[in-house]
Amino acid sequence: MTITSSSPSFSALHRAINESPGFPAFTANVQELLAIQDNPYKTVNAVSSIILRDLSLTTQILKIVNSIFYQNYQRQVHTVSSAVMVLGFDRLRDLAVGLRLFEHFQKSAHLSHIKQLIVLSFLTAIQAQELVGDDPQLKAEEVFITALLFNIGELIVAYYLPREYQRIQELREKGEARSTAAQRILKATMEEVGLAILKDWNLPDSMVKRLTFLHNAGASGAGVEGRLRKTIKGAFDLSRNLLDPGVEPEERRQKEEKVCQALGLNPQNLGQSLTAGKKRLHEMAQLLGIDLREMEISDDIRPKDARELKAAPAPGTPEQPAAPADKPARTYPKEVDILSEDLKNLQFLYQVVEEVNQALVSQAPINQILLMILEGIFRGISFDRVIFSLVNPQRTYITGRFGLGDGVDDLLRVLNLPLKDHGNAFALALEDRQEYLVSPQIRLRDRDLMDTNFWQVSRSPSFLVVPLLVEQIPIGAFYVDRVDSAVPISEEDRRRLRIFRDLTIISLRLSKKAKLFE
Repeated sequence: MTITSSSPSFSALHRAINESPGFPAFTANVQELLAIQDNPYKTVNAVSSIILRDLSLTTQILKIVNSIFYQNYQRQVHTVSSAVMVLGFDRLRDLAVGLRLFEHFQKSAHLSHIKQLIVLSFLTAIQAQELVGDDPQLKAEEVFITALLFNIGELIVAYYLPREYQRIQELREKGEARSTAAQRILKATMEEVGLAILKDWNLPDSMVKRLTFLHNAGASGAGVEGRLRKTIKGAFDLSRNLLDPGVEPEERRQKEEKVCQALGLNPQNLGQSLTAGKKRLHEMAQLLGIDLREMEISDDIRPKDARELKAAPAPGTPEQPAAPADKPARTYPKEVDILSEDLKNLQFLYQVVEEVNQALVSQAPINQILLMILEGIFRGISFDRVIFSLVNPQRTYITGRFGLGDGVDDLLRVLNLPLKDHGNAFALALEDRQEYLVSPQIRLRDRDLMDTNFWQVSRSPSFLVVPLLVEQIPIGAFYVDRVDSAVPISEEDRRRLRIFRDLTIISLRLSKKAKLFE
């Protein structure tokens, strides 16, 4: 059966979706990600910029790349730009869209069973990746993302049509098959309804096609696609079996044996993958803010040690031991908190430097290396906007090429400045080969260093221009600013920025074939 816009289940879903208060913002975020076209010199910056606006999404992306895909790449990833390079644009985009979907669903008033379905989806994705192993034809990251969305139809129905979903569950408890119960209530399966909604949301055709194939009962089990379908369906069955608290140990073992036979697996190998999958699920639950101890799930998968469910630290941040239960938590003065945050930023800076060095050794494209450097400056030194500007081949203009931060696209449009006219800050910085800190609040005449249009667009009380010299020739500059006048650009900020300036110059020297002028 194919769901159409005139079918009752689709119409009911549309009404429920349109009445959801959080839906407009959710779709705007997703559509922005989906609107990016796959261009090797633009997509990395575009998708990184969108993800970096949201600290929560940034943290989730980096955690998943490092915890789920680390075994495949054998190195930690600390920047979103590197994650794009590691996974590829399509995969990271699909992962970001999937995380947005699940974040949206966690806001449900019917949170208990929604959480159950979210955990089921992530465990399915983890188990599918474990089952793939070293199969060269099934990429672990693509399997993970596809399996993550395998049961999205049930999640959509449960979230937007809770009454209908409850009726389906009641029929299932009476012994009716899942698909039959859904057909009776929705006049379609939950998978069909979910796919129709995903199409309506304009999710990538490739994603919808993969999910459609997975749910096609008549699809062939041969070839790579057939193996992918069997693997994900097997992972889903295993995950439901593992999570269900009502399944007896012997019944659970029998179901695992059936999956082994269907996939041609060694039971011992399956046992190892199940153990690894449970550990990864515990990590993922921390990341999603879900306490597995509060859920009605099997004791086999419930964490045995409460310490496993401590709040997950930010990427690269060591966990702090919990205070003993019989003693009050120790408090620290504000100065200590500031120092701790500064140390985390410094640690992140050096992680990015190491990451850039690895990218240089692997001869990554210069544009991607520059984006990693910009992200290091943006997140590690906490500027509001960071822009890389480049001198044109005729050496008559300097133009903002790409950047990070709120409103950076508008700012890039006004950063097209003549070099022969010494009336602007960029021309002066490149002519004198030195940094220029422009601060009209301190020196009124500094306002004349940029035109009125720039000040209206930037809304910044001050900014810093750092020239980039290769063989003593100025070829570009960094622009950094802070919108809050209460947080000025300090000398320590400038010292740390010079680390990235020098790294950029080294990168440009080593990248003789860089297509920077395209």
